[in-house]
Amino acid sequence: MRFHLSCIAFACAASLAFFSCGNEPVTRVNREKLFTLSYGHFEDEIDLFQLDSDGSGTDTQIYMRDGMFYVANSGLKKVMLLTSFGDLLSVYYNADSNPVPSFAEPEAPESSESSAQKSTRRAIAYPFNHPTFISVDSLKRLSVVDRVPQDRAEFDNDDQVILRDVVLRFSAEGKFLDYLGQEGPGGTPFPPVMGVYTNARNETIVTAKIQSGINVYWFDDSGALLYKIPVSEKKLPGPYDENSTALSSLEKILPDQNARKLYLKIDYYVGVTDPATGASAGISYDRSCIYPFDLTSEKYDARIDIPYYEGVDKDNLGTETFKKPYEFLGMTSSGWVFLTTPQDGGYALEVMDSHSRRIHKRILSVSDDELAYNALMLSPDGIVSALLATSFEASVVWWRTDELIGEIRK
Repeated sequence: MRFHLSCIAFACAASLAFFSCGNEPVTRVNREKLFTLSYGHFEDEIDLFQLDSDGSGTDTQIYMRDGMFYVANSGLKKVMLLTSFGDLLSVYYNADSNPVPSFAEPEAPESSESSAQKSTRRAIAYPFNHPTFISVDSLKRLSVVDRVPQDRAEFDNDDQVILRDVVLRFSAEGKFLDYLGQEGPGGTPFPPVMGVYTNARNETIVTAKIQSGINVYWFDDSGALLYKIPVSEKKLPGPYDENSTALSSLEKILPDQNARKLYLKIDYYVGVTDPATGASAGISYDRSCIYPFDLTSEKYDARIDIPYYEGVDKDNLGTETFKKPYEFLGMTSSGWVFLTTPQDGGYALEVMDSHSRRIHKRILSVSDDELAYNALMLSPDGIVSALLATSFEASVVWWRTDELIGEIRK
């Protein structure tokens, strides 16, 4: 089924106003360091600084489900599955970019590692080109966004974008199943993919960037295409009247975990006038909203007004406050919106109940020497995990924000 959001009336139900929790102090969420990853080419190491031949650079992503961590490392063209203690269980690797894992060598002599231990570890050779985003469903099937070889890439004249990405699918045992393209298994490559997601029904949702906005592809659990939803940047819903000249910026689209629903996070900018001359002085950030869109009814639900980050700049001339939009990190299965933005000492985190609009502020601590590379993700049950890199090694950490949600709910 295909439909276009620009064809849908944007007369949405009145939104509920959010409210904060008075003068609640901003506290830090306890951070737990789980394990480290060394830099190198061995099976349990990653490369964060290898540049691709096309100049695209590295793009390493992390995914956590049920306490198990998946790390896609484009620098070495591989995907690793590790426990929360850092034990390597599986590695999917490009044999041209990686040595054969020690536990995959049949002729390797017996070591201190028992045969029983070796049998739990898998080494799966696959010719990755640039693995990035990952998702895992309840059946432990792994989906990995990868690029096709350059000679298989196409160009879409209508959307003015290169078609280069596919979603590789592997079984829980590591067997390659198929790849998803725009039409489903074996289909045309996607435009540059922004994310791949799996919901409670084991359906796969892919978001891809095009010149005019974002395309969303929604597949059932077998990979059959259910919906293709083109979202145009020029025809986004907004909280202003028809005469407004506000500019809209579509930051991200995320799927609901339980229903066939999308959440569009949109930032709005308005014109600024010089008070002395009355001339235009550019634009400034005004506000952000999340618009839930129901794929079944093809209508928007009540918009969700979300907070902005307010910071302070200090220099020799004095102090000035500013505001900027948060990044939409994700939404839990129970409807908690997670918003983040970098600040001194780590990330500012705002957690909002999409039902009651209650807001709570927290801080996720990240030290200055861990800023070489950061990748964050939110699990459906509300745990924030991250890969944080220094110049010497990378750490996998988490903040048990699921416990925070439980405390807030009480």
